[in-house]
Amino acid sequence: MRGSNPTTRSRLSVGLPLLALSLAGWLASAFLLQNSLPMSMGFGAPVLPISTMESVFVSPSLGVIGSFLIVWIVGMVAMMFPAMIPVITMYRALMAKEEKSPISRRYGAAIFLAGYLSLYLLLGAGLFGIVYLVFQLGSLAPWLSSYSLVAVALVLFVAGVWQLTPLKEKSLAKCISPMAFFMTHAERGPTGAFRMGASHGYYCVACCWLYMLVMLAVAAMSLLSMVVLSGIIIVEKAFVGASGWFRWLSAGLFFLLAALTLLLPATLALGL
Repeated sequence: MRGSNPTTRSRLSVGLPLLALSLAGWLASAFLLQNSLPMSMGFGAPVLPISTMESVFVSPSLGVIGSFLIVWIVGMVAMMFPAMIPVITMYRALMAKEEKSPISRRYGAAIFLAGYLSLYLLLGAGLFGIVYLVFQLGSLAPWLSSYSLVAVALVLFVAGVWQLTPLKEKSLAKCISPMAFFMTHAERGPTGAFRMGASHGYYCVACCWLYMLVMLAVAAMSLLSMVVLSGIIIVEKAFVGASGWFRWLSAGLFFLLAALTLLLPATLALGL
């Protein structure tokens, strides 16, 4: 690429593959959600989108959990990889050139991403367990279904509150500062690359776990919710960081959705 500097070439060499993987993730998510999960929201569908997924959580068997986690991790690739472009670019600039291991020099970025996704895999397994237990509790005590809207509103309200907490701000700061992260977490070798990816994944999960809970427990992993939350994550990580105005704006959005859930519950039928 004549006339481009090494930094631009480095960003392109990282950004284009990650964006391609993200696009593949979106296409695969659309296919899997349509064919693997009962996502129909036609006339006569229940008010709460999450209720359409009850059959997904009928059993804690390895097959059921495995199928869910495949859909989940593909969705995480689609949503999170664009926001990982600065991190992987920095990894290649700071770490890959210092590696003595030929495996790390060649595949270090992929190993880092595998470590990163492992934390989202654990998050997905944990959220599956929570939703499974909620459905089991609902089948044992059907009267609890009368409080389902309150529970959904509470999840949205807590997500809004989380946006304003110091822990969210601290986790986001570590998640969006690749230089500071590698200065304190640098390790060599394939296992070091995996541990660094897992450490970075820890901060990102701490930052974004309530987004994912909203996506699953409120919006039943609808593509619309994935697109909206992915946009919020990209703006938050790549453009505004821990800006106070954006934290209040995003918190206000969750508070508004919580209020609409109680006042105009039919809004949820849109699959938001």
